Amino acid sequence: MPKFFHVTRTNLSGIDSFQLGQFDNSIAGEYLYSSQDFKSSIRKQYPDGIAKHGEIFLLNTFQSTGPNQGFTDNEFLIEMTFELVRKLKFPERNSRFTVSFGCLNLEDAKRLREITFDGEGEIFEVECDRYFKADMSFLRQGGSIIGMEIMAEKYWSGKSSGNPFWEVLMEYPVKILNKIE
Repeated sequence: MPKFFHVTRTNLSGIDSFQLGQFDNSIAGEYLYSSQDFKSSIRKQYPDGIAKHGEIFLLNTFQSTGPNQGFTDNEFLIEMTFELVRKLKFPERNSRFTVSFGCLNLEDAKRLREITFDGEGEIFEVECDRYFKADMSFLRQGGSIIGMEIMAEKYWSGKSSGNPFWEVLMEYPVKILNKIE
């Protein structure tokens, strides 16, 4: 079974594998959609549950920023765009919201911890049967709508950028082997 490295700030003591969660949280969009609309949509789109990444982006509310409250953080825009491109053009791929992320080697895990987690977090060796490797260098806003769509297509195709930083989208079950550091 292939082995990878997972970086986390979550306490994993007493956990031997990652599991998808069923969440009953809901977000009401003021008068635009109901709490029940939200719950139904999550259950319909992700019937097997969602991962921690999915919980962050699908269930947590986020605030608009800027003087006109018309803009949101780029991360939400990027995740939404990549999910829509996946659904439309790569439906055979698992959603980023239903997987755990890993690195191919320990050096990449350390680099990810520095870049993404400000040097904090623990690194665990993990294993899984099924996974997809993608270049996370493409996970950015593309300067235009078409540019962002092109990057999402390259990401979901498994193509490499000029300077790839590979991430592994690990399908469940993902077994936690041991803490590395």
